[in-house]
Amino acid sequence: MELTVKRKAFLEELPAIVEGAVSRYGARLRKIVIEEDAKGCYTVWVTYEHLATE
Repeated sequence: MELTVKRKAFLEELPAIVEGAVSRYGARLRKIVIEEDAKGCYTVWVTYEHLATE
């Protein structure tokens, strides 16, 4: 089963969020989508494969 986590961030926080997702989910990471809103804030969607034992 895939799960998606939503995070709000400013531009300078994006590298740390992406690095954290890669470190945390590793091979289970499926995709990262970054969307910018009109105010210059970003929404980061991290989709990963959820294991039943978690």
